[in-house]
Amino acid sequence: ELMFLMAHDTDPFNRWDAAQTLAQRTLLKLVADDQSGRQPSVSGGFIEAFHKALSDAKADKALLAEVLTLPSEATLGDQLEQVDVEAVHGAREWLKTHLASTLRDVFLGLYQANASTGQYGIQPASIARRGLRNLVLNYLMQLDDPAIRALCMRQFETADNMTDRMAALAALVNTDTPEREQALTVFESQWRDDPLVMDKWFSVQALCKLPGTLQKVESLMQHPAFSLRNPNRVRSLIGVFCSANLIGFHAADGAGYRFLADQVLRLDGFNPQVAARMLRLMTRWRRYDANRQQLMQGQFERVLAQPGISRDLFEIASKSLSRE
Repeated sequence: ELMFLMAHDTDPFNRWDAAQTLAQRTLLKLVADDQSGRQPSVSGGFIEAFHKALSDAKADKALLAEVLTLPSEATLGDQLEQVDVEAVHGAREWLKTHLASTLRDVFLGLYQANASTGQYGIQPASIARRGLRNLVLNYLMQLDDPAIRALCMRQFETADNMTDRMAALAALVNTDTPEREQALTVFESQWRDDPLVMDKWFSVQALCKLPGTLQKVESLMQHPAFSLRNPNRVRSLIGVFCSANLIGFHAADGAGYRFLADQVLRLDGFNPQVAARMLRLMTRWRRYDANRQQLMQGQFERVLAQPGISRDLFEIASKSLSRE
């Protein structure tokens, strides 16, 4: 029923709700498969429903982009009694790659069909077209395909608006390729004097799902445009990494937790409000496995043991450790 509603329902909300429910159930099954040591698999009906949705020429493009967007890792984690970081991340990545591989030609056709045909516009139809095209590009970039990377790089180089350029950059950042560094360098040189755009440049790197992202974040803190005294810059780099990069921040060795505590203690000396907000990012520590709980608990205890911490920070750390 959900597959049929996703593919055919004429009510926009019903179609989106069916797609999200179906995708969530599919992803949670993949998580369970991983935990049980089974090979990942997905029903042909789900792929067919996805295919039909992609092929619906009459569909509202803004709605279609929402229908085809998979639930986030954070959303999936909320459905589990205990968040399995690796299984959740692996399930979502596997499904995106499987969809991209199975429906490659359909995605490519949709990408080309929604190319810009005129000047940049802010009309709802233009915004919807860009949103759908960039979502399709995000799927296609799951594939290790030089032709797709060239397509993405071409969008980055020729885009006449920030939406398309950032979408291409975000996709390239998640590839271990020369194009990644080339795009980051070009973007920085062009926008280094615009603080708001540079916030985006920092954030897109903090969200990278590749190994070594924490080390990259630490190196970016030495960048001339970064300052711990700039709250927007702190949120765009440290905040984004710790709140939105599940697989990076929740590394099994606890490096992400140590990093957050380090920065919180530094911030507390001159901006206790921002320090307390940053520490809040670990307050759901009991939802993770025993090893991660112990590691996060240790960082809260470390913060509390620091002499002269602010009242704001003490309140967050002490309440997080208490069992109210």
